Amino acid sequence: MIAGRINVVPARQDDLDAIMNLERSGFEPAEQWSERSWQGELLGEGRTVLIARSHQPLGVIALQTVDHTADLHRLVVAPQHRRSRVATQLVQAGVEAVRHLGARSVILEVHWTNEPAIALYQRLGFEQLAARNDYYGPGQHALILKLWDLQVPVTLTEVEQ
Repeated sequence: MIAGRINVVPARQDDLDAIMNLERSGFEPAEQWSERSWQGELLGEGRTVLIARSHQPLGVIALQTVDHTADLHRLVVAPQHRRSRVATQLVQAGVEAVRHLGARSVILEVHWTNEPAIALYQRLGFEQLAARNDYYGPGQHALILKLWDLQVPVTLTEVEQ
């Protein structure tokens, strides 16, 4: 249970230590992203990294927007805060952020045995697009999911035209 309100805000460079703690608690060592990989997410062009906090960091999401498609690269929630809507709030905030950047769809890969994540994404409207055999290694398949047709926000200049 989470005491207090959850705030989802853009992650900054000084959040890297907290992100790495989430990464280490959220994934087995062989599956963890490196500090360098997370630096790339925080500093890379077209990247959106959001962190969920209450009294402490609860989770983080990383997306990259290229043209009209966003790729959800990573979603990590601290194990003790799973099943408490943190992931839902992170994905919803991430989708909203990339929508404002002009994304019209979001795509992601998820391990085919990660039933809680698959259920979350499906509840949020993602549909299975394909499967990739051996994506995470021999016998470690991925499902490709896509959220279609994000409504692009109308700007004042578009309304005036």
